[in-house]
Amino acid sequence: MNKEEILAKAKQEGILGVDDGSKHMKDYGRLVGKLLFFAVFIIVALLSIATKHEIDYGVQAMFLAYISGEAYAQWKFKKSKAFLFLSIVGVITTIFTLIYVACTMFGVTP
Repeated sequence: MNKEEILAKAKQEGILGVDDGSKHMKDYGRLVGKLLFFAVFIIVALLSIATKHEIDYGVQAMFLAYISGEAYAQWKFKKSKAFLFLSIVGVITTIFTLIYVACTMFGVTP
């Protein structure tokens, strides 16, 4: 590859938004999002314990779905049986939690 081809390729990647800076920015944003998600869930859990109120099952379902997705992504790249197990258990638990949420919302006693 000559200098002009390298520059053209770099310019094209920059135009498409897939350059290293953009990748780093998106990865950093995901990391901050994960940290905030966990922080808020922990705060909600601690408030739930302090006030003796249950955490809403909808919130639990969202948290479980997120954890399941993370475990699945880890399994996809690392092929670890532990992550596969966690993702399967997480999906099953999420489904049951969503069923409970739906039953509660429709007034059905589960």
